[in-house]
Amino acid sequence: WAIHPKQVALANEVFTPSDAAVADARAILAAMEEAKANGQGATTYKGKLIDIASMKQAEVIVKQAELIARG
Repeated sequence: WAIHPKQVALANEVFTPSDAAVADARAILAAMEEAKANGQGATTYKGKLIDIASMKQAEVIVKQAELIARG
């Protein structure tokens, strides 16, 4: 958290997910949507198991990036 407005820029810089992390999160969400459409509760992404917990983590990363981008 920041207690002074001048700290917000630094906090955003430190806590903003990298472009690669956001891209991976979006890909995980897409993979899970496809899996759900096929009646599956889990699938793989880059050789790793992903499931609803992975999806929730990916949603947090994407939302965090969107909120920080809005300023």
